[in-house]
Amino acid sequence: MAGNVTDWVEAHIDENAGFKAVGRSVENFLLIEDDKKCVHPVAVIGAKPIVQVADVEPVLAHAIKPEFVINIPSKSIWTGSAIDLVHAAPAGFGSLGDLGKAFRRGDLAGYRNKEFGFFERAIGQHSNVQQLTRLYDLVFIARRNKGSALTIALIDAYNLSAEDVRHARAQYGAFDIALKMSSYGSVTSAAQEAARSMGAEAMMFRDIMGRLGR
Repeated sequence: MAGNVTDWVEAHIDENAGFKAVGRSVENFLLIEDDKKCVHPVAVIGAKPIVQVADVEPVLAHAIKPEFVINIPSKSIWTGSAIDLVHAAPAGFGSLGDLGKAFRRGDLAGYRNKEFGFFERAIGQHSNVQQLTRLYDLVFIARRNKGSALTIALIDAYNLSAEDVRHARAQYGAFDIALKMSSYGSVTSAAQEAARSMGAEAMMFRDIMGRLGR
């Protein structure tokens, strides 16, 4: 399977993007050359529907570590523990699109999704949050000084709908807060009702800071 997904990624690299595949390492990592002629090892895995520690351990066990890990299909959910292991390598992770962003920033191993990072910092630095743990790529558990822990699911939607909330529940399981990622658009009344029916809340980012303090 790893060979098949690696072949797929190699075939879909656009050389006009400023980087190109120039071969394979003995570990079967893609060797990708940037516009400065530097070559970077990139691992490709094929875990679905969830990327777990056991899926990334084999590619991180080599003496030569990849600078970036791509999973195909990109819609698979990454567990927080798998993400932590990749980051500790250190390496970046994500889709083929994320790889392109990492090359444009000039730092594959240090690549972090800016949107994820924004919410992680904002929630983690709240005065009432003692510890923030990443459960999945888009789900965090905020353990608070006062009040019970809150499981927060980030949802990328312009107008957060009931279907968006239900889809997040089906993907990630129970959560306390469905948090709309975009500052544009709205949280619909149907989304709020769907969340209430699950014993949860649906809200915009501007509301989460106050909720963390209650």
